Amino acid sequence: MQSRTRNYRQIHEASELLWEKLGMLSPSQRQSFEEKLMMSWIHHDFALEGTVLTVAEIKAAIDDEIISSSSLIPAYDHIIAVAEGIHHILDSRGQRVTLSLEWLKKLYQLLLPAGKKDQVQYRKDNPIHRMYFHDLAAADKISYRMRKLTDWFRTDECRKAHPIELATEVHRELIRIFPWPDISGRVARLVMNAILVNEDYWPAIIHAVDRQSYYDVLRLDQDQLLNLVVDAIEEGIRSANRLYQQIVDASRGF
Repeated sequence: MQSRTRNYRQIHEASELLWEKLGMLSPSQRQSFEEKLMMSWIHHDFALEGTVLTVAEIKAAIDDEIISSSSLIPAYDHIIAVAEGIHHILDSRGQRVTLSLEWLKKLYQLLLPAGKKDQVQYRKDNPIHRMYFHDLAAADKISYRMRKLTDWFRTDECRKAHPIELATEVHRELIRIFPWPDISGRVARLVMNAILVNEDYWPAIIHAVDRQSYYDVLRLDQDQLLNLVVDAIEEGIRSANRLYQQIVDASRGF
């Protein structure tokens, strides 16, 4: 993975400043910020997979004060699982990730809906009708490709890689292997953001409007996916700063 000349330093400084500002919010302000971040993150991640959720549907799933049945919302258990995955990586911010197969499987397990947490086996078939149109690893090659990926984790190249480039590369390889049925794309994005957040970068939340671009660049080279990820981080920082200011101004009665 070749390092690129980018404004990584500015992105890191902007991310650290944003995390610092959020740390100065009152508990109620922080709760308001995190709720809106969670709503946005879940909405866009599901939209990338072709499911457009309303704010009411997301709130019904993740708000403990709202009593609702999973039969009313088909994606209910998946929404809860994604929220748990996001909370997990945000709560572990600053703790350096130990890249390993066990860590990847743990994040996958977090994203499994209730009642399916023990279904961690790799996919057994080669899907014909699917959402991702890039070449996927053949089912009988998944175990080999995953070992190859996790062996790479122990190399000097991996250890010296810039966190943004590392996160993008792991995301790209995971989504090309597509090791697990159904939610491998979701897992790849959570893994990417876990690496970013643990290095104090703001997460790369790829927006629904970029859905087609996202699918397109997955079939192209690493460089174009990297551009999309960097753009997502930068736009996320801008959006989060606007939200922060709105919350602060509201508390002042502006």
